[in-house]
Amino acid sequence: MTSLFNELKRRNVIRVGAAYLVAAWVLLQIGDVLIGILELPASIGKVLVLILALGFPLTLIFAWAFELTPEGLKAEADIDRSESVTSVTAKKLDVITIGLVVVALSVFLADRFLLSQPVHRPGAAGTTVIAVPLEASVAVLPFANISQSAENEPFTIGIHDDLLTQISKIHSLKTISRTSVLQYRDTTKPFSQIAAELGVATILEGGVQRAGNTVRINVQLIGAQNNEQLWGERYERQLTAANIFVIQSEIVKAIADALDATLSPAEKERIDSVPTENLQALEYFFAGTQSLAQRNTSALEEAAVLFEKAIELDPEFALAYVGIADSYQLQEDAGGLPREEMFQKAGAALEKALILDPYLGAAYNSMGGLRWTAGDSVGAEASFKRSIELLPSYVTSYQWYGTLLLELGRVKEAIRIYNKGVELDPLSSVLRESLGTALEFQGRFDEAIAQFRKSIENDPSFASSYLYTGNAYWMALGNLEQAAACQRKAIELDRGARLPRTWHGLFYLDLGDADKAEPWIKSALLIADQGQEPKAAMALLKLIRGDETSALFYAEEAQAIFPYYPDQRLFQSMMLALLRNNDLKRGEAGDALARYESTYPELLSDENPAINLQSYRPAIDLAQVLQQTGNATRAAVLLNRTLRFIETGEISRLGAGGYGIADVQIYALLGEPQRALSVLRQAIDQGWRGFWWFYLKDNPNLASLEGNAEFESMLGEVETFMLGQKAEVDDSGICEIGADEPL
Repeated sequence: MTSLFNELKRRNVIRVGAAYLVAAWVLLQIGDVLIGILELPASIGKVLVLILALGFPLTLIFAWAFELTPEGLKAEADIDRSESVTSVTAKKLDVITIGLVVVALSVFLADRFLLSQPVHRPGAAGTTVIAVPLEASVAVLPFANISQSAENEPFTIGIHDDLLTQISKIHSLKTISRTSVLQYRDTTKPFSQIAAELGVATILEGGVQRAGNTVRINVQLIGAQNNEQLWGERYERQLTAANIFVIQSEIVKAIADALDATLSPAEKERIDSVPTENLQALEYFFAGTQSLAQRNTSALEEAAVLFEKAIELDPEFALAYVGIADSYQLQEDAGGLPREEMFQKAGAALEKALILDPYLGAAYNSMGGLRWTAGDSVGAEASFKRSIELLPSYVTSYQWYGTLLLELGRVKEAIRIYNKGVELDPLSSVLRESLGTALEFQGRFDEAIAQFRKSIENDPSFASSYLYTGNAYWMALGNLEQAAACQRKAIELDRGARLPRTWHGLFYLDLGDADKAEPWIKSALLIADQGQEPKAAMALLKLIRGDETSALFYAEEAQAIFPYYPDQRLFQSMMLALLRNNDLKRGEAGDALARYESTYPELLSDENPAINLQSYRPAIDLAQVLQQTGNATRAAVLLNRTLRFIETGEISRLGAGGYGIADVQIYALLGEPQRALSVLRQAIDQGWRGFWWFYLKDNPNLASLEGNAEFESMLGEVETFMLGQKAEVDDSGICEIGADEPL
């Protein structure tokens, strides 16, 4: 054996073998990179490995049998030992091998630290590993599509979105929502600035490369304060759905370890779950989710089709059932799907999803939305709470739950929930606006306008925040010129929206200018002829013009539409009151009572009905009907409970969501006219004016005050002030939102 080994050395077989192995490794690495960049079939890599493997023994045999001489390649048997130059060849082979080793190291380092890492922004991390625990908070920036192919973009986005969902399952880890992190796609901002803007201690960045049957995911966790790497890893696996979920699970656990975030056994189990093992189904799900995010009618229909395809490939893919339920609900909200069909389809899909996975947080959120739409506020609240329990960083649940609480009149709770949502999604215009609306309900108008401004700063095209600012100026702050300017800005930004036009028309009705109100209300009705708000506004316009028949027609249609949001409850209560007034004028109090029995049965069936933001105005109007039908005791219960609701401080007097002069009506109906007049004086002095003509003039609830000199004087005071403002409001103002410079 010693003799054989010495002969192998003399003939440079060992050196040739070493050089061959190093060269083969370099070729494989270069081939691997090129296959990824050029998106060549993975089979090319396999062929290259096979060729190099077969070439190795042939090369060794060749090195044994032949020798390179100054005269060229000769068979070993034909060379005189005394003339052999193998020692010279050995030195050349050593140099070649060393050179190949240098090349190999260069390729390795380039692949590890340049080609395989996502593009770093200014201030990105180095490679120092810091073992210092930080606050458990992370923002996962949009992943880079390293494949550089538009075809792989949906796949990359899908991996990012799904990883965010997985991380959101950890209670002890604050995870910024998708809406906010998407603002940093292709950003050049340093990590420290991004972290400060999002309120986190760490940033996760990554890249996805898809090449044939291989997927590579590179991630690194950066400590934002010192821009140093806390953890990083490169994953390379065969491209299967199961492997994608395994990689995500490993990433989530590594992040939790790096940030000392506690993972409960239940959380670990949910993170380790594999929703589907069908890769094509997963890709349909990714595409459906991205279509769903666009929120337009055609995209919602496309999303439903994509989710259906995912289910066809994997009937046990629970998340796909949630996706299809969401698409149906959003289609119904946009007017593209009948409500009963939506309930049937979405309900069946969610039922199936929860059978497949009883711990699916997104399914409970969707179920909450479905129950809310059906009027089951108790069931909706339970579903939203369960969703937050299972997905503590899932912002949609906070948004929907907060709005439900607001509708129920639990404004303080709504503000707390919205604040949590804003913490998780600070760049969400919708959440900022929702928080502003809740603050306005409580009379915190400066804070509300500040949130509307942040909403606009996040998205300058976000028209509704201009609208809500205008309404606050109108019905709370008394700045009618600014009210008109901000409402016009909302119309300018979203010319196809019904609400800005509706409210602008109502604004002019308050000024007593029906001619200026009419085109705005008509255009809103043309845009959304089935919308509750435009129908209600048209009813009020017809009422002011004295066209009672048309007013009643539009009122009937408007009040029959189930209201989703608190401001829609205002319109429904006004339409019911308008119809009630007509019933009473005709001497048909029984008809009026039947309206409230069908719309708010709980006000009549419960001994001690819960009065909330949905029902407090109808409760007052119903009490007046009950008094006329001989049920004064029941009327007194409703009036006193409504008064206690108002006195809780959940809502303020002023603003679009304020209770206005509801307390004045209660005292008038309770037979306390002096108390009613005193409170009315207080309301006027505070600046109440919103819908003054509807609530003060010819209101049966205030019949006991009519003819009273003090009451008539205050009515005249408000009317003179509002009609006098008509000439002061022009179309040249610029909307200013709580800052020196207008937005």
